[in-house]
Amino acid sequence: MSQKRKILLSVTGMSPAVVTETLYALVTEKGFIPTEIQVITTEQGKNKLLEALLGIEGGRKERKGALQEFIEDYGEKYGFSSIHFDESCIHIITDECGQNLPDIRTPEENEHAANSIVQLVGNLCQDEEMQLHVSIAGGRKTMGFFMGYALSLYGREQDSLSHVLVDSQYESLASFYYPKPYPHLINKNDGTQIDAKDGKVMLAEIPWVRLGLGVPEDLKQQTISYSDSVKNAQALLDMPSLTFLSPMEERGVMFGTKLLKLAPRGYALLLSLVLAKKQGWNVGTGNREEARTIATYLNIYSQMKNDVEMENRLKGENNDLKNVLSESRTDINKKVMANFSLGKGARSDYIPSSNRKTGNYELNINLDNIDISEIESELIHFNLL
Repeated sequence: MSQKRKILLSVTGMSPAVVTETLYALVTEKGFIPTEIQVITTEQGKNKLLEALLGIEGGRKERKGALQEFIEDYGEKYGFSSIHFDESCIHIITDECGQNLPDIRTPEENEHAANSIVQLVGNLCQDEEMQLHVSIAGGRKTMGFFMGYALSLYGREQDSLSHVLVDSQYESLASFYYPKPYPHLINKNDGTQIDAKDGKVMLAEIPWVRLGLGVPEDLKQQTISYSDSVKNAQALLDMPSLTFLSPMEERGVMFGTKLLKLAPRGYALLLSLVLAKKQGWNVGTGNREEARTIATYLNIYSQMKNDVEMENRLKGENNDLKNVLSESRTDINKKVMANFSLGKGARSDYIPSSNRKTGNYELNINLDNIDISEIESELIHFNLL
């Protein structure tokens, strides 16, 4: 069996059984055996988890707990002897002061839950070697929504999402945690008994949209909120548009509704690409338009910065255009990633693409959505139009 880190991530409220029910369905139906379990919950939910899954009451180990029972019941058959879960695996939602929330009842507490969930999912998704299965079966309905949304933002191809379905006779029974592999009577709410062996638990896998935004630096530093992550994702999903602001020397460009001030190299490449797109030629190296690329790039760049070194790099037969364009693209990439909360490897039409075979750079934004009217007079003055 692979030792790759596999995590079952769940939200819970006052019904910790959703964790073991999901675990049962994953192991027996899907062959997914978690190496560990992580749970996000409230202060009240934590106490329930400790008591039910680990048999801990008042800080003392009183009995096995449902998780250990599950391992003993199914471990040998399915080839596992342990699943890591302890108090450190329980993440409690906190308020703005860092205090644990006992429950989620107000809009403010709901927002704290959203921030906590988005940050936890994002942090877990930093490990590319880890496989994450997210369960939205427990907790408040909004908690499940936030969990699914966070997975859409930062989840990878190997990750999955589910809800667990339990036979109606068993789903509200406090003593039912999963179907037993042998007869095991438990009490119903009316005082009669029912056999836990006959319980039916099914996993409903949920299709989800993978936006592929990667894990941004501001999320790693926990400086981005749920509402900001929504805003940034929406800005990327909107039709991309560019508006160049006057004067050119200030290097201001509206990326959709976001104003970015680009570095001189990034601005020179972006505007070169726009002009080439409008005029029907290609920005690139090793082609018949290389000289035009250099002339256009240097013309724009010189309006931003008086840099003899850049001129020297681009003049002559053994010019350094290939590296200059690559560095310029990196300048744009860094600015877009920081302002749209993109993670490493994420793609955006705002970032120029490069073709290794042809040496050309392209801007995948429709000309109808590119506005250079504010700088048109400057472009004419500099013989760029």
